[in-house]
Amino acid sequence: MPTPIGGPTSVSAVSRDIDEARQLGGKIYYPHSVRVLGDQQHFSMQLDAAEMGPITMGWLSYNTEVKIETGNLDDAYHVNLPVTGQLKTGSGADRVIATPSRAAIYRADRGSVLQGWGGDAGRMLAVKIDRRAVDEQLELLLGRPVRDPIAFDLALDITSGHGQQWWAVLHTLADQLRNADSLYRHPLLVAPLTQSVIVALLLASQHDYSEQLAAAVDPAAPAAVEHAKQYIEAHADEPLTALEIAGAVGVSLRALQHGFQTSLETTPMRYLRDLRLRKVRAELLAADPEQIGVAEIAYRWGFNHLGRFAGQYRKMFGENPSDALRSGPRRALSTRGALYYTGRD
Repeated sequence: MPTPIGGPTSVSAVSRDIDEARQLGGKIYYPHSVRVLGDQQHFSMQLDAAEMGPITMGWLSYNTEVKIETGNLDDAYHVNLPVTGQLKTGSGADRVIATPSRAAIYRADRGSVLQGWGGDAGRMLAVKIDRRAVDEQLELLLGRPVRDPIAFDLALDITSGHGQQWWAVLHTLADQLRNADSLYRHPLLVAPLTQSVIVALLLASQHDYSEQLAAAVDPAAPAAVEHAKQYIEAHADEPLTALEIAGAVGVSLRALQHGFQTSLETTPMRYLRDLRLRKVRAELLAADPEQIGVAEIAYRWGFNHLGRFAGQYRKMFGENPSDALRSGPRRALSTRGALYYTGRD
């Protein structure tokens, strides 16, 4: 019979009744069918599972071969990671043999099937991840909404690269399932830990957003930042948003912001504001104060709050915009005189 451990979000159970095992698995994971292919008289299921925010992890094993099928997972993505043996498994029409070196990732919009256990198959880590949490994290990384379920590739290599690193983190967390006092289950750590697991899975696996995600999380290349600067300069007199600039140069908003911070130690919108301030200053110095005022020039370059504009201008140039306007003709005359004098020599 199931025995709760570590509070209401954890369970440790050994069941020799097929219906009870199916009900318990359905409660922790998803409704499913269980068909015993091996010795039914020796049927036994063992499950040690715990919930960590949007992630449910459980060590699952059957002591005889079974075939399990689910409907569409709908509100969750899922990963199965055999520790020993192998598991014949599939998501929709896709099929793979999951092993200790190859995990299986199941899509939310498909049903799943898995067949295995018994003999030396040992146990498997079954990981359920709330779909909303994964989709929201992907949206944050991409800087735009994600409408459709993520189409994960079924197989994930966990012996090298990012897949191995992700599995190492997950295995460490899973080893603490039965320890209700584990530091990893402290409320202050659950959110950042689960976020790290989700982000790492998105980066380690292959799916229909992988290319976009790679572009989004890598710093914008110098060429992309330069392209953005050129676009801003060409459209500085138009209403612009950071998202529009990112789209114009073909990178995500996050990558654009990171690139500007890394390369220029500023943001795209602050770069635009400073460029507009320089444009205003150039016009002020060239204008006739009898013909035009500060406000008209400021409005033309998108500064609608004159008090805030004047403060930004003073901070950048060390003088009031009105002083620049009044001194413009004198500076221009002085410059022409200096050029004329130099020419005579």
